[in-house]
Amino acid sequence: MATTPTPINEPLHAGDLVRVKEGTEAPGMPESRTGLIVEVVSHPSETAPRSGIYMVRFGTSILRFHQMFLERIT
Repeated sequence: MATTPTPINEPLHAGDLVRVKEGTEAPGMPESRTGLIVEVVSHPSETAPRSGIYMVRFGTSILRFHQMFLERIT
């Protein structure tokens, strides 16, 4: 079963299933490029997380990505 990312103009949230866009490379990222957002990173001066930085879990590794490199899978 193939899943195709669907672009949505809403912020991502912890618990969202995402795929890292083609052309983006990071050590520890699996070939499937599919992971789960486990944390929305916020800047210390902000009251709400809106930095666009997300911690994404791929199996046992957790990597940091900006939202411009992520696509939500629906």
